[in-house]
Amino acid sequence: MMAMGWIWIGIAIAGVALELITPTALVSIWFTIGALAAGLCETLQLSDIIQIAVFWIVSGSLVVIVRPVGVKYLRGNITATNVDRFIDEIAVVTKQINEQSWGEVKIQGMLWSAVSMDHEVIEVGKQVRIVAIEGAKMLVRSI
Repeated sequence: MMAMGWIWIGIAIAGVALELITPTALVSIWFTIGALAAGLCETLQLSDIIQIAVFWIVSGSLVVIVRPVGVKYLRGNITATNVDRFIDEIAVVTKQINEQSWGEVKIQGMLWSAVSMDHEVIEVGKQVRIVAIEGAKMLVRSI
């Protein structure tokens, strides 16, 4: 195995390792597959230029074509929770919402972290509409 073969193995291992430690799915697996395809080209004794081209073409194609489908499929298994009932409801800002830090809103006696969907500053006491919930924060808009 020539030097390029070791490079492709290294890229493939790094891609798998990065995929395993990344909290979001389908980040680097495409480069692993591209490295494996380039490694196959190296085994067939194709030139370094062809190997590099195959790596980028395979990796890029997978990112552009397959990743959106994969992400949609993986996100399709989201289970609705009872906090979804807050979407489209009105909340009151209890801590200013701005670009530098999350704010806070109160709805039905509960305090939630909040960020502005429109990246605007929203002052304490203003009413906002809850647009979505991401993890432990609400995405809101001024009304």
